[in-house]
Amino acid sequence: MMTARSSSKVLFCVCWLSVLVLAVSGAELNNGTIRLELGTDPNGVPIIRQGVWVDSGMQAFSDVGSPDGLASWVPERFISDHMRGPVYWRLTSDANFIRGEATRTLPGGLRVTWVAELAKEGSLFRLHVRMKNVEKEAMDIEWFPAWVATLNLGGGDTYARWWRAMTFKRGENVLKTVDRVKLGSRLHSSDDEDNGANPYWLVGGNNGQIYFGVEWCGGWEAKIRDAAGNVSISVRLPQEETQLVLEPGDLIDGPAVLVVPTREPDDILNRRSWMSQRLALAQGLYPGPSPSFPLTYNHWNSVQFDVDSAFLKRQIDAMGPYGFDAFIVDAGWYEQVGDWSPAATKFQEGEFEEILQDLSARGVRPGLWSCPQFITSTEDWLPEEMDDPPHFEPFIGGYSLDLANSDFPSILRGHVGLLRERYSIGWWKYDQPLFREESRGGAMKNVVAYQNALRDVRKANPDLSIEGCLNGGRMINELTQLLTQTMWLRDGSRKGLFHARQNIEVGLAALDFMFPWSVYRWTNNLDEMDPEDVELTRLYCRSAMAGVWGISSDLSEIGPDQQRVMVKEIQRYRQLNVIKQDCLYEVQPPEDGAETAGVTYYSADQWKAGVLLYRWDREGAFDPQVRFRNLQPATMYQVRDMDLGSKTRMTGKSLMKKGVSVSFSSERQSAMLFLDPVP
Repeated sequence: MMTARSSSKVLFCVCWLSVLVLAVSGAELNNGTIRLELGTDPNGVPIIRQGVWVDSGMQAFSDVGSPDGLASWVPERFISDHMRGPVYWRLTSDANFIRGEATRTLPGGLRVTWVAELAKEGSLFRLHVRMKNVEKEAMDIEWFPAWVATLNLGGGDTYARWWRAMTFKRGENVLKTVDRVKLGSRLHSSDDEDNGANPYWLVGGNNGQIYFGVEWCGGWEAKIRDAAGNVSISVRLPQEETQLVLEPGDLIDGPAVLVVPTREPDDILNRRSWMSQRLALAQGLYPGPSPSFPLTYNHWNSVQFDVDSAFLKRQIDAMGPYGFDAFIVDAGWYEQVGDWSPAATKFQEGEFEEILQDLSARGVRPGLWSCPQFITSTEDWLPEEMDDPPHFEPFIGGYSLDLANSDFPSILRGHVGLLRERYSIGWWKYDQPLFREESRGGAMKNVVAYQNALRDVRKANPDLSIEGCLNGGRMINELTQLLTQTMWLRDGSRKGLFHARQNIEVGLAALDFMFPWSVYRWTNNLDEMDPEDVELTRLYCRSAMAGVWGISSDLSEIGPDQQRVMVKEIQRYRQLNVIKQDCLYEVQPPEDGAETAGVTYYSADQWKAGVLLYRWDREGAFDPQVRFRNLQPATMYQVRDMDLGSKTRMTGKSLMKKGVSVSFSSERQSAMLFLDPVP
């Protein structure tokens, strides 16, 4: 008679064998929306053979594998002609993913694991590679793969689209017309302003579009090219971004590539599908505050390091009419980096804490800037946790910590915990460079240490709003977008029309691939502008409304007339925010010679819409037409011009086909429209 224990052993063996048999004949990940069929290519390399839409049975893509085999995945010295035997996919799952892992141990003792993770809902999946040194000697890894594929997208002219670092301008090529598209950045994920790209792109063909985003805070590289009508994609860390030495027993996970196939009828709906699935994953992986569009205050662009108690108290006394949601004290409040106590020359004992408590009492979330990767020291005394070679950052007066060898996750978690315990903050802004050309731990291990630290902070502080800055927008990637609440896109000029136009260019371009609540722009030094120029004040306010709006000015110097304009625009900002939440919008980016630029937001049910429209390269009076793509055709709408007070009734069908005319006088610089259904 078989005992319960022996029967459980048999059951375990049967289950394990079933996994192996399934893997050999073609394992699959299936969440009811998309089915990923796992296998190996003719060279024995694990691949996703194809992705199939479950409801229709139609193919989203297939992967024919790389002709270079393992050479596309690992440095040549780990490859041998004598490798034999099948590679098995092992299937597991957790709260967020259904997972497949396939492992091969290569000559020299390098164990490589390919990981494919399908989200429990939707079409999003995540791909990455893990490596382990199973030998007794240290080994150098010259470069590190994220994923390699040769995708069949159903024929037709395949194309690639991407977005440049810092400017966020879109690039696009039909792949057969170019040798290749090479994307990447140095040190930080979106750091190279001259030649770099943000780690996002999409490829398209007859079967739809596939969106890609890289979950990696350091430098990276992607190569995309036409391969006999297919799309060859290789994502990796080149040697200068790896600098990796694996000690015996070391295991390291590389960059994750988040992939979302879509099949909607137009770009607007495809982008919304992409964003909504990423948001759902973020809420599962990194629970934090819900997406929102606060109105924030930050002193940096007004007084920079010269902030003190007198200035802060003046701002708090003057901020009442604006209704700020958060008030962030930026760089300059502390004694020195590494000593995160209030500067004794600027604040009396206990005064800084009282200022932040006053904010909380007024219903405003207090926030602080910090850069805990730096510490103050001298050349004569460099603590062990300093990096080697020592790096001094003159802008903030501190030396870099060794992220990989200093238990930086504990340091960062403790730092944020201290700020919250001592100052009761609800908002934390991280800033300043984290990585450099030379370091003790090497580029890749430093990135892993920082990413683990940021995840730890998120896990320990689910109610904390985190703002990513990093030296003016140089660390935008899937980890920072999914984990933080908003992103400082790039530094700008001090004030006025020039900065308003930069806000419009950067903000509208970033909306093409970033969450609206990640797109953070500023109106600076309004107190130094002409208070009688109502149109410029209005334009400047609206230039920061595409995402999250921040104000950096001396509020105590703003006169009543200008204040009235600002308060009215804040009310309209909040009205627009209700619609922005749904990630359904159409962007008209600024172009040389164009009359206007703007963005139209739609509610998910297509009952409401809001328009930001900006004069661009047109002088004098004119009457541009604004057309709407995502309305209910049979519904009657009322279109309100918020500046003129005019109201126009039109059917959705007419608004979609003909649009509505907006009257720009020779002085008018911008317009805001709202659409609502009427009986």
